[in-house]
Amino acid sequence: MDIIYFIMLLMLIYFINPLKNEEKLFTTPFLTVSYLILFSYVLSVFNIPMYKYLYLLPLLIILIYFLKNKKLNFKGAFSKIKLFNFNFKKSHLILMIILLFTIFIGYNIFPPNPANTTDTQYHSYKTKAMVEEKTIFYNTNEIPYKYYIYYPAGFHSIIYFLSSSVGDILNSIQFIKFYILILFVLGYYLIGESIKKGLGCWIALFLPLTNVVYRIIGVLLPNILGYAMMLVGIFFILQYRNTKNNIYLILFSFTIASLIYIHTFPIIITTLFLIAVSIQDIILRNGIKLFKFYNSKFHFDKKVINYWISFFGGVLFSISLIYSKMAKNIVSYGKSTNFTPEPISTIIHNILAGTGIFYLYILTKISLDNTNTFLISLVFTFLFILSIYYLLKLKNGAPFILLFILLILNIINIKFIHIYIPFFSSQYDSARMAMHIQIIMPIFYGSGCYLIYKLIENIKLINAKKYKIIKYSFISFIILFSIFSAYTNYNIIQDKHKDSYVIHNNDLKIFEYMNNHNITNETILNFGEDAGQFLPIYTENKPVFYFFKFQSNNTTVGNVSYENILFAIDSKNYSIITNACKNENIKYLYMSEYMGKYDEGFFENQTYFEIICKEGNAKLVKIK
Repeated sequence: MDIIYFIMLLMLIYFINPLKNEEKLFTTPFLTVSYLILFSYVLSVFNIPMYKYLYLLPLLIILIYFLKNKKLNFKGAFSKIKLFNFNFKKSHLILMIILLFTIFIGYNIFPPNPANTTDTQYHSYKTKAMVEEKTIFYNTNEIPYKYYIYYPAGFHSIIYFLSSSVGDILNSIQFIKFYILILFVLGYYLIGESIKKGLGCWIALFLPLTNVVYRIIGVLLPNILGYAMMLVGIFFILQYRNTKNNIYLILFSFTIASLIYIHTFPIIITTLFLIAVSIQDIILRNGIKLFKFYNSKFHFDKKVINYWISFFGGVLFSISLIYSKMAKNIVSYGKSTNFTPEPISTIIHNILAGTGIFYLYILTKISLDNTNTFLISLVFTFLFILSIYYLLKLKNGAPFILLFILLILNIINIKFIHIYIPFFSSQYDSARMAMHIQIIMPIFYGSGCYLIYKLIENIKLINAKKYKIIKYSFISFIILFSIFSAYTNYNIIQDKHKDSYVIHNNDLKIFEYMNNHNITNETILNFGEDAGQFLPIYTENKPVFYFFKFQSNNTTVGNVSYENILFAIDSKNYSIITNACKNENIKYLYMSEYMGKYDEGFFENQTYFEIICKEGNAKLVKIK
């Protein structure tokens, strides 16, 4: 991986980051993502190859300008007290422990090879085309690459930048999973500190204790990256409310501009948050209470105007940049609707699961609630109730309650009222909608926990001895609950991931054999949505069956359907397969480790086949 380039970007963006102290350090990973995405699009739109040294040049120019004008303060940069003008606090040590805990859980949950879903294959293919042509808007018309060209390339731009070759793509995807975990922890911390000083670590703690990020990070990669970037965008708005410093609005607009290219859902949720903040500011500005006005004349808060100017500035920049490249199918997709009916019981369950009330897992095929998750949800429910009381008292806390209400209303709208919302009304049910709620729930759980902590702190003035007992008991409970909750999620997610693994070490050995024996530029018959889909990533070959073919019901080899091929194996009808392969000039077929255990020795017939490499159940077969 080109990790050195990435580290150089982080350092350069840190030095030119206009914020100070911990904000400067903790927002730099987010701004690096935004810069990578936006600059990739700028290069691609103007048909400039995405050479990686070009990403460094603008930052170096800005850095030299700042140094020349002495706008960067390096005083005490390497002293014992300060590191890069950053004061180390006790809360930072706690945050570091939470980060390590979060990464440790991810290390144990994530499979060692990220090629465990067809979604990963989809994103790998798009990135492969970008790596080979060094542009987002690649020209290949080869199937399936041409079907992915208009999908937003925000996530893929980062994978491209991290990958020195096509063979690095999956390693880069694995790296970005852990990077996203770090972004979430930092994002929750920053939001917490902008709501109330000291709240940040309490909110960050609940990322490793909830399941949504770990559960979907391997499947919905652009979506989950967008959620993480959404958090820092919310932070910038809250800090603008706190300080009236326009630099936060500029950074918010910069973040929104990149978020457009990552995923639409986080943009929609950010929009709902701005609506919530705007409602509160208008209420505060006009002294509205119980439908009574303290002011005889209605006043529109200037801050509200600034929020939306910053928001639409970022959106318009991104759309205008790619307007000439936008395809009609993107516009039509945004206008499409698919209001699928669901049982009311399912919708209610998923709303409750989204909030953590009585359920932790939404109703999907891989969901399971058990005694442990029910006990954990009782704690979450209690903290959620406390948080509503606490956040209502805080200026920057109340908008999250309004956002929560708006998200619930959106589910009700999508399921019952059917008011059209661009991109939001197109294909997803209450299970997907519940994930939007789950993303903001650590803010509520952490706030409820912090309220308990502050109440315990008040006991100190009354009875110091009693205070110590209660405080240490509370801290012990938090530690034990954290371990219990994280371990429960680990067991359930691990169990549900077992059947979704696509790549096995034996499959990798087969791919390595192809590379070592110069088997290249071949179309190889594979058997379904299996490890064979990753042939173009690990080798210079391509499979017959892509995920796209199954999605479009185009599952034939010549005139022989996929079902007939499987039937031929079961009935030991060799001519069907060999004739179909000869007609399509297919010389090799590949059975993955998972599929290979079902062939019942079919390919051991030496009259028709030659097994040239076998590792466990995985095998590469030459057709005679």
